Amino acid sequence: MVYDKEEVRERFKDLFEYSLELIYVNDLNGNFLDANDITLITLGFTREDIPNISFIDLLDQENLIKAYKFTKEIRKTGRQSQWSEYKIKTKDGDYVFIETYGIPLKKNGKIYAVLGIGKNVTERKVAELKLKDSEEMFKTIYKEGPIPAYTWQKLGNDFILIDFNKAAEEISKENVKNFIGFKASVIYEDRPDILNYLRLCMGKKECISAEIKYKFELSDEEKYMLAYFGYVNPELIVEHAEDITERKKAILKLQESEEKYREMINNLDVGFYQVTLDGIMLNHNPAHNKIMEYDPSESLIGKNVHMFWQYPEQRNAYKENLLKDGFSRNYACHAVTLTGKKIIVELNSHLILDVEGNPIRIDGTFIDITEKYMLSEKLRESERKYRYLYENTPFSVVLINSQGIIEDCNPITETMFDNNRDELIGKKIHKTDVFFPPDLTKIMDLFKRFLKGEKLHRLDIRVRKKDGTLIWVNLQASTMKIGGETYVEALFTDITTKKEAELLVNEEIRKLKELEKIRKNLISRVSHELKTPLVSISGGTELLLTAYYEEFSSEAIDILELIEKGGRRLKHLVDSLVDISKIDYGKFELEINSEDLSEIIRECSREITYLLRNRKINLNLSIPDSLYIKIDRIRMEQVIINLLSNAIKNSPPDGEVNVILKKNDDWVEFIVSDMGIGLTKEEMNSLFTRFGKIERFGEGFEYLDIQGSGLGLFIVKEIVDLHLGEIKVISDGRNKGAKFIVRLQIN
Repeated sequence: MVYDKEEVRERFKDLFEYSLELIYVNDLNGNFLDANDITLITLGFTREDIPNISFIDLLDQENLIKAYKFTKEIRKTGRQSQWSEYKIKTKDGDYVFIETYGIPLKKNGKIYAVLGIGKNVTERKVAELKLKDSEEMFKTIYKEGPIPAYTWQKLGNDFILIDFNKAAEEISKENVKNFIGFKASVIYEDRPDILNYLRLCMGKKECISAEIKYKFELSDEEKYMLAYFGYVNPELIVEHAEDITERKKAILKLQESEEKYREMINNLDVGFYQVTLDGIMLNHNPAHNKIMEYDPSESLIGKNVHMFWQYPEQRNAYKENLLKDGFSRNYACHAVTLTGKKIIVELNSHLILDVEGNPIRIDGTFIDITEKYMLSEKLRESERKYRYLYENTPFSVVLINSQGIIEDCNPITETMFDNNRDELIGKKIHKTDVFFPPDLTKIMDLFKRFLKGEKLHRLDIRVRKKDGTLIWVNLQASTMKIGGETYVEALFTDITTKKEAELLVNEEIRKLKELEKIRKNLISRVSHELKTPLVSISGGTELLLTAYYEEFSSEAIDILELIEKGGRRLKHLVDSLVDISKIDYGKFELEINSEDLSEIIRECSREITYLLRNRKINLNLSIPDSLYIKIDRIRMEQVIINLLSNAIKNSPPDGEVNVILKKNDDWVEFIVSDMGIGLTKEEMNSLFTRFGKIERFGEGFEYLDIQGSGLGLFIVKEIVDLHLGEIKVISDGRNKGAKFIVRLQIN
């Protein structure tokens, strides 16, 4: 059906003329029919290119399959498609990411083309990929690294411990998790130098190379560590620690008495007070003043504690409970400091009685739990957010107890499994009709092994819906403890589309492998079959030219020489094909002996004397008298002849080819350089590939010998690689010559 450009342009006039998005029209085979200027600019094409543009050329196999399904959906439904993202190759060979959807164009009730509307999301996509790589790399280094690591969050002039890695948990025998939410000033109360390093690192807003020694007290065993602090934006410090316990054990014994004294000082971190029933202060310790922001040496005796309560009336209720029970445990009090700062303190107090049993005063201790209290509030908020995510995540989440019974699932599970929540909860996994029977055994085995603590990979399984439809899902799982019980949290992701694409790709790979096998066999058989008649042709021609030369006319001799020359070229090609066949089948082997590389180069130079004289090229050798190295002589002659011939064929008449051989430490370098046509960057990239022949025609290239199969340098590289050597080419560009460098190990 012919595309009516004028009718479509009139119908979607505003889109084509004013839209800032990509607007294009393609037929059902993916060929472009029309496009607005933004689309053409984005893809690097001109309007004259439109008849030659096809999605088949712009998309790789994965995206092409996606586009095929995109078109198939439109043809099937006859309606506008969903948004879909594609990686598209531009005319210049770059790639852009496009989000697009399609609108079917109909004539006489039949769809004949698709109007596409899209937007360029390349910058966003690149940013997402970089962010993902960065996050994954940091997560792996931080969480799985062998060195204990801790993360501190800045809070005012202090820091809170908010995270740690697996190594930190292991070295502390899991006790480190009990310190989450604690301030550095509390954990390291007796080590102001550590707190100072945290502040110094944050103040510099950069990583500092500071090394300090401190006592590690997060486990039952005393440990000493070397700590390193680094700033991570925003407002975070990452601390890495190295265990030096064994080194310090002797010193610890000498410091034992001092440490006991320091522990006593550390205990003064708890505020202590004695007050009358009416709240008049009778006694207190310096820690009391510190928490309430008074000078530690200042006496508060005689003051009324009502001044410390944010809501003084609440103390009356607190006192009534104290008089009733005789004690108060973990009472959260909203207090206010000298500077007016509002804090939360936890009171633990008991009633003191006289000899007659009458209450006379209140003794108690308290600690500042402001941060802990706020973290608890944040935790409750986090739990609410988790519940929201759990209910609204696009993945199926199923909670299973240790007996294999489903305890809970989120709403998406009902849609994915085609079962109501009530039909799943309370049932054992194998009693549901959800999973495809052939996969059920794998699921149960995975479940049992997972409960035993084995680390298992993801599993692709099939889910059967009520109408019999099978979909593919990816199963991931993790164990968790809830109320002392072990549960498995299973996460299911619908991968049906991905699985279908994988099956298509695997089938194509299988076909390609079969074609590759056929190609190898064909090259091997043809090359060997050609050798026998070639021997006859070459031998016969050589005999005629030597034994019967005078019996032929000059015209016949010219023909025989032409046949002999063609036979030599064909023999060289067949020999190359045989070598390629040996490489493909792993039979390209070397016979290594100690050989004089200098002599080999001289012999090869003599062999190409005719070629040098014919093309008027000067060959300059800069080689030592002798240089012995363990090599395969025949194969190395093949390398040298090929490189010399290549340099001669690409050099202009009266040019020069230079050969240098030198020894450098444990290496020998063989360099062949010419002053000829030179190589571009693209040509150098394909030079050592199979059939990587470079075609160059036009004015100024008349002197080039363009004959050859493109196999020579590929075989040269294989020979050098088998010698565990290196080969590379250097060229500054067109008409600036080229230099081939071969490096071989002496031993």
